[in-house]
Amino acid sequence: MQNFQKRLDEIIDKISYLESRRIKIGKFLREINDSLKIGPDGEILDENIINTVPIRSLEKMSVLGVDGGIVKHSYHGLDLMLMRSVGVNFNYSDGKLKDVKYYPSSIPLPIPKIIFDPFSDIELNSCYNFERQIMEIRSAIESIEKFKPDVALLDGSIIPHYIPRPDSPILMEYYTNLIETYKSLFKLSTKEKIILVGIIEDSRGVKFCDILMRRIISQVESDLSRELKLILEKTKDSNLLYYALKKGERTCIFNYSKNPKIHPVLREFEDMNKEFYSFYIKTVDFDRPLRVDFLGLGNELNVVDKLSSLLMQTSGHSGYGLPAVLIEADQRAKLSEKDLDMFYSDLVNKIGNVSTLFKMRREMRPF
Repeated sequence: MQNFQKRLDEIIDKISYLESRRIKIGKFLREINDSLKIGPDGEILDENIINTVPIRSLEKMSVLGVDGGIVKHSYHGLDLMLMRSVGVNFNYSDGKLKDVKYYPSSIPLPIPKIIFDPFSDIELNSCYNFERQIMEIRSAIESIEKFKPDVALLDGSIIPHYIPRPDSPILMEYYTNLIETYKSLFKLSTKEKIILVGIIEDSRGVKFCDILMRRIISQVESDLSRELKLILEKTKDSNLLYYALKKGERTCIFNYSKNPKIHPVLREFEDMNKEFYSFYIKTVDFDRPLRVDFLGLGNELNVVDKLSSLLMQTSGHSGYGLPAVLIEADQRAKLSEKDLDMFYSDLVNKIGNVSTLFKMRREMRPF
């Protein structure tokens, strides 16, 4: 007990120390913001680290939000999935929400999938991820074609995420399909001049902290500079920016990757000659900043002004900073374990409790 309390006290002290230093760095960034120009250059598009969001009236704007839901379970001889994705179109007029439309419907039936391939646990998780993202991006493409929005918001990054290039030939088919589906989305949004955006709800990115270390902290003549670097090395962007940004402010715009040719995912789109950018924005008082990724259209500063204003005006809950259209898409798309249980029960009732449908032993232990 004494050893546990000692470890607990050490953890408390460590967290308190790091948080106090992050607050200090946040204040420091605000103090130097007007006097230090961080750009523009090949990596940064703004002059200032922190920028105030201009609020523009939502006189007439069509905004699409796309999200998907998935539940899955492994059994003795197969793996079951239920998936669903929804496109939600909000039409604004005179600063107010005029109407809401859905694709393919407000509550579409889930799509059942069965996997017989003998994947390892890691490969199976990759398969789930591939399937979910392919479904969501196809839904985004079809929704864009139907609604022709001004802005399309994806739940998650603008590029495929959590997808290392697989070694398995079977998984490679999924991977290739996913990359081609994203390419179709990028081509469509560019053709229709749609602002294509990825909203990352819980970003674990460190790119902004890396920029600060390379371009600001390294130039500070202070005994604290080494300490500040060590703190930033242990800090996620959103953790620091919670203290640095106020509601209605965003960071500078920065390249998604400073070297896309060697980025494990961006290099897949090198032949398309597309530019991907990111920034963080604090849309509400009592939540962390959102990371926003978007596809460049050639007028990035104007795009970000329009996009930031939209996010500020449609993120209304003081403790939850996501725009309303993505919250609605999430509510329409999400699935529960009960949905999958009903699917499984239907299979057992019609086929019988055959070996393939046996539950795993860890779920049937008599003790």
